[in-house]
Amino acid sequence: MSEGTHSYYDWQVSTLLLAYDVVDPITREDVEALAKRQQDVELELHQMVHAILPADYRDNPGRDFPPALVIELTRATLRRASAIAGLI
Repeated sequence: MSEGTHSYYDWQVSTLLLAYDVVDPITREDVEALAKRQQDVELELHQMVHAILPADYRDNPGRDFPPALVIELTRATLRRASAIAGLI
């Protein structure tokens, strides 16, 4: 994973984690719950991205995403975060 791709993935995970924290905060001391939430969000994100990605990109993970696809992934991430937080 390139540094840019890794940073974008981190942003997606962080965005969804923060949305979940709005509706169900977890204390920093609850390491198990934090790890479980992280794992759940990563799985959710994986499923969301794979539902959006055309097969050619799923089958060739080394391909760079065109701007239009990155925009769609960003919109999907923000829509999901908004739904989690109860904004939509």
